[in-house]
Amino acid sequence: MSTLKTLTSAFLLLLAGFSSSTAALAQTASPSPTPTAAAKTLVLIPYQEPGSTDPHALAISQALSAELAAAGVSVTSVAPIGHLDAVANASIICAENKASALLVPEGRYEQTLKRFSVSFFLTMLKYPTHVEFRLDEIGCDRVVRWSTATTADQMPSGVDSVGNVGAAIDVAFSSAVQAAVHAFATATVTQSPTMTQTPADPAASTPTPTVAATPQAQSTYLLLPFEQPGVADPRAADITHSLLTQLQQRKLNVKVGMPIDHLSAIADAQQLCTGSGAQTIIIPNVRIEQSSYTGRSHAALRLTSLSCNGSVLGHGFAQADMGNGFINNFGAAAVGVSERAMGPAIEQLFPNEHG
Repeated sequence: MSTLKTLTSAFLLLLAGFSSSTAALAQTASPSPTPTAAAKTLVLIPYQEPGSTDPHALAISQALSAELAAAGVSVTSVAPIGHLDAVANASIICAENKASALLVPEGRYEQTLKRFSVSFFLTMLKYPTHVEFRLDEIGCDRVVRWSTATTADQMPSGVDSVGNVGAAIDVAFSSAVQAAVHAFATATVTQSPTMTQTPADPAASTPTPTVAATPQAQSTYLLLPFEQPGVADPRAADITHSLLTQLQQRKLNVKVGMPIDHLSAIADAQQLCTGSGAQTIIIPNVRIEQSSYTGRSHAALRLTSLSCNGSVLGHGFAQADMGNGFINNFGAAAVGVSERAMGPAIEQLFPNEHG
C-alpha cells in the first residue's frame, strides 16, 4: 500500500511540473499585443512642399511631429519634397532612412467673415474657420497602406476687430492633427517589405530630376479631379472644370477620372491608364489662402504628370494673387485665383503646346 501511495505521489508531482512548464511556454509564445505604429520606423514627409508660401504649413508639420513623438511613434524627418515625388521614390527614401514606410500629410482650410450689427455703432465680427486634414501611410512599395481624414473648426470673434485670425487656423489644424495621430497610433496597418539597404548606385539615392512633359500626337491624358476623399473642398469641382477647359484649349485630348486619393495614383497608375485608355496621368493640387482682413486670395497650383508605370514625368508650378479689399464671394474668388495660376503651370508642364 505504501508503495502504491509513493508511485501515486510521484506521478502527481510529474504531472504538476508538466502543467507548469506548458503554462510558462504558452505565456512566452503569446506576448501582449503592441500597437503597430510604435513598432516601426517611419519617414515623415513635411506638410509644406517646395515653392509653397503657405504660412501655416510649417506649424502643421511641427504639430504633426510633436503629436507623433507624444504617441511614441518613431519618425525620421526629411527636407520638404513634393508629395507625389516622395511616393514615387518611396523605396529609395525607405532605404536611406532604414524605414518601413512614409507618412504623408495633406489638408486644406477656409476662413470666411460674417458681420452682425450689435448696435448702431458696434459690429460683431466672426471668422468661421474650418480645416480638413488627411494622413496617409505609404509602404516602401508605393502602396497606400492606411489613411484617415479628420476635421476641426474654430470661431474667433470680436466687436469691430478680432486680432490674429490666422492663429485660429493653426489651432484648428492642431486639433485635426491630434485626432489623426491618435487614430494612427492605435491602428493596425498592413506591413510592406522594409528597405534597409542603400542603393548600390549613389546617383539612385536622390529622386530623379523631372523634365517637362512633351505631348505627342494623339496622346490621351487622364486628369484626376482636384476633389479627393476626405478633403471635401466645395469649390474643387469648379476648379477641375476650369483646368479641363484650359487643357483642352491647348488641343490636348483629356479625360477626367473619378476622385481618388492622389497618392494612390502612383501604385495604381497602370490600372488607371488601362481603364481610361490614357498614356499619361495629370494630377493637380492647389493650396488657397484667403484673407478677409486684406481682401486678397492667393493660389499655389501644382500639376504633376505620371507615366503609366507610376514614374513622375514632369511638374508645372505657378502662384497667383487677386483681390484688393473686401471679398464678397469666397468661393468665386478661390476659383478665380486658381484659374490665374493655371496658364503658367500648364506652360511649364507642356512647353510645346500653346493652343
